[in-house]
Amino acid sequence: MAMDQRKRKIEILAPAKNLYQGMAAINAGADAVYIGAPLFGARTNATNSVADIAEMVKYAHLFKAKVFVTLNTILYDNELETCRRLIGIYMILAWMPLLFRTWVY
Repeated sequence: MAMDQRKRKIEILAPAKNLYQGMAAINAGADAVYIGAPLFGARTNATNSVADIAEMVKYAHLFKAKVFVTLNTILYDNELETCRRLIGIYMILAWMPLLFRTWVY
């Protein structure tokens, strides 16, 4: 079957500044949301705690939705260990996907 003839499910990925916006996006039908981590996120005004993100994951799983946590700032050598620990916390929470920017300085 040719690629253009296959049926593809279109997924809606919505930004979530905080827990409540993430819940609203899922309530409105989003298949996934992306939310900034408390550290190393490009949106400095997105102040999501680890607890808020854990709650978002629990809520999303009720609706079979996904949560992507963004870690998308430039990391310096002295920040790598803190970032590694933060990633470990999110992996323990739900084996959730993480969105990274790949530059490390």
